[in-house]
Amino acid sequence: MTTLMAIGGAMDKESPVVMREFIRRAGGAAARIVILPQASAQADTGEYYIARFKELGAGEAVALEFRQRGAMDTPEQIDQIRDATGIFLTGGAQMRIAALYGGTKLEAELLAAYRRGCLVGGTSAGAAILSKTMIAYGKGGPTPRERIAQFSPGLGFTDKFIFDQHFRQRDRLGRLIYAVAAYPGALGVGLDENTAAIVEDDVALTVCGAGGVTLVDGRQIGYTDVAEVENRGPVAVSNLKIHVLTHGSRYQNGEVFIPEKISLNE
Repeated sequence: MTTLMAIGGAMDKESPVVMREFIRRAGGAAARIVILPQASAQADTGEYYIARFKELGAGEAVALEFRQRGAMDTPEQIDQIRDATGIFLTGGAQMRIAALYGGTKLEAELLAAYRRGCLVGGTSAGAAILSKTMIAYGKGGPTPRERIAQFSPGLGFTDKFIFDQHFRQRDRLGRLIYAVAAYPGALGVGLDENTAAIVEDDVALTVCGAGGVTLVDGRQIGYTDVAEVENRGPVAVSNLKIHVLTHGSRYQNGEVFIPEKISLNE
């Protein structure tokens, strides 16, 4: 089984439901988690997550600390990825990850680890980078507009989903609709803060956390003028389907299951 865990950022330290779920799926006390802190501009990001994962019960946690391509692809780094049961990409700026990892041996090893069943997850920028095409930059607002989002290649763990983070908090519905209108083959996944979308086998999605996950499904779009609008004008889209899912809810092949009652502590 392959598993991606895309997290919307700002995970709650007092009620760490999302991080505990990451650790559980990575193996719990037997987990070997590799942290990739390169998206962050803070020098101590790796150390912070090492301490946090161990505090919450992970067996092992290490951070790969480098900021230049010339410091990458060492045998030690590759061995760490090959031994990992969980790989975690931190928040920051997703373009830092794309510009650093693109075309490297480490990028190939990350994809190989994912395909062999290693849990791969990321928060904020680390969530955006998980897809083949990512939202690199953009503006907030409820209405899709020409150039409201700019796209760039991501790490390519999936081409079925495109992730946007801090979703409700930063009013990003318009740019996710724009992304889906531009390519209706991908399901748009808007991640609220302290909330994760867990994608299994590139098909099934389950929600974990305190907020919501907004799914923008464009497979049945009847009409859109996304290719014709200029000068940042509004984009028309018809027959778009939107779901808002919360903790324990599940989506698969267009079908939604919402449990009648489920606790964050279950």
